[in-house]
Amino acid sequence: MKPTDKSRFLFVKLKDAANVQPGYLSRKSVCSLASGTHRLLQARDVSLRGGLCLETTVRFKPKRNPDLYRISRGDILLAARGQDYRAHLIDMDLTDVLASSVFYIIRSRKDLVLPGYLAWWLNQSGMQAALESGSCGTGIGYLARPLLEALDVTVPPLEVQRLIADTMDLWRRQQSIRAQIDQKREQLIQSTCRQAIGLDKE
Repeated sequence: MKPTDKSRFLFVKLKDAANVQPGYLSRKSVCSLASGTHRLLQARDVSLRGGLCLETTVRFKPKRNPDLYRISRGDILLAARGQDYRAHLIDMDLTDVLASSVFYIIRSRKDLVLPGYLAWWLNQSGMQAALESGSCGTGIGYLARPLLEALDVTVPPLEVQRLIADTMDLWRRQQSIRAQIDQKREQLIQSTCRQAIGLDKE
């Protein structure tokens, strides 16, 4: 990629580039219900390498308006608690999936900042360092919403954002394929070893 003329850049706060919405907070622990109308996405259901794992989500019936917490393609999830504040871009179509209160839901102003670019920007080392240093609490840190909204966002022209977003999308797809290949390879190796000592039939 060729460097872009920075005179065309905008420099804004995150609160001016996106809406930051806390995830769904339940006063009681959420119990799994077979008849649940929605799925609740928790920290264990998301990983940087594997993305979203809907199979492990809990089905439940929300006690409050689910529309505020429903996530969809283009939303960005960022942990409000913990030690890992990397942003996760939702790149799939979802139905009735809510983000739990462990996340902030970030929805970019798409006329200004593309979601794929914003997720990439939030994962840059400078942004991650700002989040880590600004988190409060001992042990499990907590990221306050005002701190997140006050982050500086460098906004290049949309065509540059789109190029970065497309590049990162390709990289994520490669990572997903590589993970699937590694899983299949491990299954084959384990099966071969088990066959060698008669635990599995050929």
